[in-house]
Amino acid sequence: MANIVKGDALMLFLENASIAAATSHTLTINGNTIDTANKDVGFWGSSEIGNITWEVTTENLYTTGAFNSLFDAMVQKTKVDIIFGVPSDFNVNGLGNKESWTAPTAGYYSGSVYITSLTANANTGENATFSATFTGASPLEYNE
Repeated sequence: MANIVKGDALMLFLENASIAAATSHTLTINGNTIDTANKDVGFWGSSEIGNITWEVTTENLYTTGAFNSLFDAMVQKTKVDIIFGVPSDFNVNGLGNKESWTAPTAGYYSGSVYITSLTANANTGENATFSATFTGASPLEYNE
């Protein structure tokens, strides 16, 4: 039977530390196609997979520490390592007395990324938020 994972359980870690106050993460993997149409296939299009690209996006409540850390890495064009998976100390009731989650040791995706987008949102009467996009700079690996 398949193991269904709740969205609350999947976390993004940069350099083995979770990003503060995350509200959502999205992992996207794309197979980029190459046109292989030719006379033998007639009017039907034809393609094959060329390279595979991937990225992770995150949405977070704004904390100056998290945003400034990502800003520094972006403007310095620093490649960072990410892990995407269920923390090894995940607890549906939250962190308790801990300050941050512990990166998973099995069943996670990992790779190196560049921060390619960073957006701060400050709407009147609401919590400030930020979003970031991390674009794969290495193969994405699944670690069992």
